[in-house]
Amino acid sequence: MMQNTDNFKRGTVELIVLSVLSQKDMYGYELVKTISEKSNKNFELPLGTLYPVLYRFVENGLISDRDEVVNKRLRKYYHLEEKGKEYYKTLLEEYKRVSLGVNLILQAVEENE
Repeated sequence: MMQNTDNFKRGTVELIVLSVLSQKDMYGYELVKTISEKSNKNFELPLGTLYPVLYRFVENGLISDRDEVVNKRLRKYYHLEEKGKEYYKTLLEEYKRVSLGVNLILQAVEENE
């Protein structure tokens, strides 16, 4: 049971990160802040969870990274590549399908109570 929960969370994190990066290139902390703001603080993504996902995405060619100096500080910006856009579309379609199915089941159960 716990494995499914972990897979579900991982898939959700991947979907959210790709979704935010589809808007514009961002650095790690900016991603975390944007996700928190857009979810009205209902989805808090720790940096320790974010970075392994970003590293895996870079490794798989879904995103690229570049270093930029901002206010004398080095920031690593992440960019959604074409391969990442395709993966994002696939994840989004799957999420919508599963979400619809879950909602239909919950609605049917509530109606029978």
